[in-house]
Amino acid sequence: MAPGAPYAVEGAAGALKMGRVSAIGRLKPELRREIDRRLIANGFSDYVGLANELRGRGHTKVSKTGLHRYGQALKRLVQIGNAAEQLELAGVDSALAAELTGKTTLVVVIDRRNSRARLVNVELTGPEIIKRLKAKPAD
Repeated sequence: MAPGAPYAVEGAAGALKMGRVSAIGRLKPELRREIDRRLIANGFSDYVGLANELRGRGHTKVSKTGLHRYGQALKRLVQIGNAAEQLELAGVDSALAAELTGKTTLVVVIDRRNSRARLVNVELTGPEIIKRLKAKPAD
């Protein structure tokens, strides 16, 4: 696919929508992993500094705004990954129910062994949460 070429994505109702691959999406996987590590290590801050550095390395299409969008999506993945890990470490025999409330999803974790429920707010949609929880961890 050519840089910036349109691609089709499936929308909520199954209809195809057109979008463009982001400048960060066109970077080599090794560089994206480096960006991921740095964003996480810096607490998802200093987007301006990182964008300036990437542009200085020849990646002129990378903007602070695009990097921020990418970082916020990564932050959501990290949040749900952490929540899933905490549930697993706790050994909770749980059922999950998710209710979409705008950008935030309210997740109800039910611990059947102790007859308790816990509410967790994450900035992901219900389907994103389910997909992330079902994903197999990378080796």
